Amino acid sequence: MKNTIVVVGSVALDSVQTIHGRTARDLGGSAVHFSLSASHFAPVRMVGVVGEDFPVRFRRLLKRRNICLEGLQVMPGKTFHWKGKYDRDFKNALTIATHLNVFEHFKPSLNDAHTE
Repeated sequence: MKNTIVVVGSVALDSVQTIHGRTARDLGGSAVHFSLSASHFAPVRMVGVVGEDFPVRFRRLLKRRNICLEGLQVMPGKTFHWKGKYDRDFKNALTIATHLNVFEHFKPSLNDAHTE
């Protein structure tokens, strides 16, 4: 049996602009990117927080990748939102806005499944 990976971090809605276009309120955050990558190698249990505005389609995507969302807290308010712009060669990101929202008061909570 494979070891399970537990990740604690940000779950965000990112708005990003590049020379190729822009996206608004798309799936982002360090816990999300790590979980999606790690899910290729082992089961992942993600611990994070989102607001009531977090789209169901993103939860479905994470679940399809066998990422356990039991540790994903839903709090009243809005999900962490980062807005930025990447330069022509993608080496530098300019942060336009950071709205911590519910992430500002996030207190990770690990249950028995996270500590096995």
